[in-house]
Amino acid sequence: MAAGANSYFVPGFGISRAVIQNEIRYHCGPDAIVRPYTHLGRDGFLVTTAGPPLTKAQIDDLKQSSREYEEKQSRRADETDVFVNQPIPVGHRTRRSS
Repeated sequence: MAAGANSYFVPGFGISRAVIQNEIRYHCGPDAIVRPYTHLGRDGFLVTTAGPPLTKAQIDDLKQSSREYEEKQSRRADETDVFVNQPIPVGHRTRRSS
């Protein structure tokens, strides 16, 4: 990241992580990066860029793109007949009795 970079918090409500990570360079320049971040107990994103900060209109665009992305993902899940919020076991081990 170039000298003169600024970091700022963007509240995450209504913004998909996949969308903001994909579109941040379009809005803030090629060196912009974004990562999940919690500020004062609120979940969101930490944006670091030497370019201009996101405007309210750009944040609104990210929210609209996020809504479209989530709807598309939901339709895709419906097509495969998968319940989106179904628990999925990860690294589950069965216990052996001694």
